[in-house]
Amino acid sequence: MNSNIRRISIIVMLVLSLTLSSLVLASTGGWQQLTIYARSTVIHALAVSTNNSGAVINITITAIEPGSGYVYVAASPLPTAESGTFLSSSQIAALVATYLANQPFNKYNFTINVEPTTLEIGGPSASGYVTVAMWTLITNNTLNPGVVMTGMILPDGSIGPVGGLPSKIAAAAQEGYKVILIPYGQQIYQTSSGQIINLVNYGRSMGVDVVPIMDVRQAIYYFTGVNLSIPVISSQSLKNQAYINVTKFLWMRIYNRTINTGAINSTDPNVSNYVKQAINYAGQGMYYTAASLGFQGLINYYQDQLQNYTAQQLNELLSQLNNQLNNYENTLQNYNMTTANIDIMIGIYDRIFDAQQSLSAASQDLSAGDISNAIINLAYAKARIETLGDWLAVLNAISGGSVISTNYLEELTSMYLVYAQSITEYTLSLSSAVGVSNVLQNINSITQEVQEAQNNYQGGLYPLALAQSLDAISSNDAILHLLFTPVINGEMNTEYLVNITEYVKELAVYNTYEAENRCGLFPMLAISYIDYGNYYMSLYNSTNDISNLSVALQLYELAASYSQALYELATSSNSCGATFTVSNIVPISIGNASLNALSNQTVSYNTVPLIIGIALIVLAAGIAVFSIKSLKTTSI
Repeated sequence: MNSNIRRISIIVMLVLSLTLSSLVLASTGGWQQLTIYARSTVIHALAVSTNNSGAVINITITAIEPGSGYVYVAASPLPTAESGTFLSSSQIAALVATYLANQPFNKYNFTINVEPTTLEIGGPSASGYVTVAMWTLITNNTLNPGVVMTGMILPDGSIGPVGGLPSKIAAAAQEGYKVILIPYGQQIYQTSSGQIINLVNYGRSMGVDVVPIMDVRQAIYYFTGVNLSIPVISSQSLKNQAYINVTKFLWMRIYNRTINTGAINSTDPNVSNYVKQAINYAGQGMYYTAASLGFQGLINYYQDQLQNYTAQQLNELLSQLNNQLNNYENTLQNYNMTTANIDIMIGIYDRIFDAQQSLSAASQDLSAGDISNAIINLAYAKARIETLGDWLAVLNAISGGSVISTNYLEELTSMYLVYAQSITEYTLSLSSAVGVSNVLQNINSITQEVQEAQNNYQGGLYPLALAQSLDAISSNDAILHLLFTPVINGEMNTEYLVNITEYVKELAVYNTYEAENRCGLFPMLAISYIDYGNYYMSLYNSTNDISNLSVALQLYELAASYSQALYELATSSNSCGATFTVSNIVPISIGNASLNALSNQTVSYNTVPLIIGIALIVLAAGIAVFSIKSLKTTSI
């Protein structure tokens, strides 16, 4: 047995300074003797003091088995700076580490003991290093003592930006370390005084190798020699017959609506251009993208049709739509969530809530006499509610899979929600410090979504809360990449952003492939977001419009997060491999609100710490940064 592994027989009290959830008392209230396994390692985190000098701080990390997926932190002073992201990023480090080790996240508990220091460890800059350490502990690997690292772990496994790099490199060199891993993209560093430093050359002058890395897999290789590089997988290979059948059905429903409503013959370019593009992409087999483009065309068509409505007619339409939405919401309560349909159910819950918000906004608009915005919100809500019947038809066609325990779903949702809250606060603090107003506006939207996720979690709507948390995390992931895209002397490093986007795409495809093939899940939404991301990537390649690239990045981030969360849920509940089938999809014929509201007729469709010297790309180049919530309103 490895000398670092100790077999311990211990007596546990109910109140223990470190509350290991796997250790419980006997029902009589007496003592109980249990056996656990523990393994520890020490990392040497790089930090920066208040006077900007570097420091190396020892952190002891211990993995304990059996566990429940919890991470406990002991530090003095308490790590509460930068919104406490040291704590939340440590939990995500455990999630990523266990995922990479192909282990359920609730198999272990982890303790993190920070060496007493006068420095306050508050940010997430050591979390990438923590992730590597946790992975080595549960895979029985060891850390190369000559390597150190700084970088924030993101939920997708990529390594996010940090501050104070020159000082950290100097401190590591002084301590005798030979290899220093830093986040990719920060190797060319501009200080607050405008000085440009090539950190690779800077490290070389001190006798150390500074290595930029893009993700934690690369870090694991430098620390252990184990190669976990992401294999190249074609996104097309994800589209099995079940996926093709489902997305083709969704497209055909949209296409038939463009025919039945007359949208296909519209002369409004805001309608006709979308419809033409949709038909073109359907011909290429990109049915989800086609359906999403057609969906946007229908929204614009409904806006045109509502222009001549009176306030009374709009209020009657609002009432009809609210009634239909309530029926859909009540119907959804009758379904059991399984490993086969959870992806679809999360999508439906998300879309119901989306429609509710639009109807609520329309009601407020009408009360305020704002007819223009009321029309926009009602047109969107009508198109969204129409598609709910299509999604329910898909749900009806899926059978099999393992029933998902509410406890497992609650636990995973809680974890992602906490991280969504913390990383949003962290991104907000970075954006506020440099006054990037267009980012702040979108962060406020993300903050609102996180609050909605909190409310839904407390109300027991775990699928919706999980979806909203993943949306917020993915938005923050993308914004952080965009914020720290290098800009040197006003020139944006587009190559960095392209490479990051391509990396996240590879990760999204790989995560989705693993969920689909290693765990036997049906990650339809993840595949669809990759498909839609490819559409925006093609737009960027033809226009060089950075906004299209940023949208593609966010969609790939969303796909990576969704597929990983589904995989974590299935593995933690031992539900991988449960068989399921997707039968023929039978359209649900539900009366949809007619645009001739006064007639009360229905239409049925029965056809198939911040370093100020970091240059910000959003400020310099005006990149459009979207929240996933607003981005998803353009997809079916």
